[in-house]
Amino acid sequence: MVRGSEDGFTFHELLAAMAIAAVVVLGASLASVNLVRRQIASDNSSVAVHLAQDKIEELQARRPLMDSNSCPDAGEHALSPKTGVAGIFDRCWRVATSSLGSALKRIDVTVSWRDHEAHELTFSTLVFTEEE
Repeated sequence: MVRGSEDGFTFHELLAAMAIAAVVVLGASLASVNLVRRQIASDNSSVAVHLAQDKIEELQARRPLMDSNSCPDAGEHALSPKTGVAGIFDRCWRVATSSLGSALKRIDVTVSWRDHEAHELTFSTLVFTEEE
């Protein structure tokens, strides 16, 4: 055995290995956080689409379909996909005679929400109403 030669790692080698491991773990955790954030945004977008479609279907079924405007102050606030739980979604709608004809009504439904940033989507449709 040669004196001065020892088996194992030096303190500097251990520090370098720990720094590399910390960078790898930090990168993986940041990727996980971004993945969770995108999943939440996707889930919230799906809920917003359903809320808009539900209101359009409800308004289409109304007879007579009267002109109205609940945007932006009126409408429904703190909606949630779960019954009895306050949510992050607000919904408003406009019903107006279309410029394409007096027997057509245009329905615009806007759903807005805020998760890590503000979002808003608007669905529009035309409904034939018999002239009365």
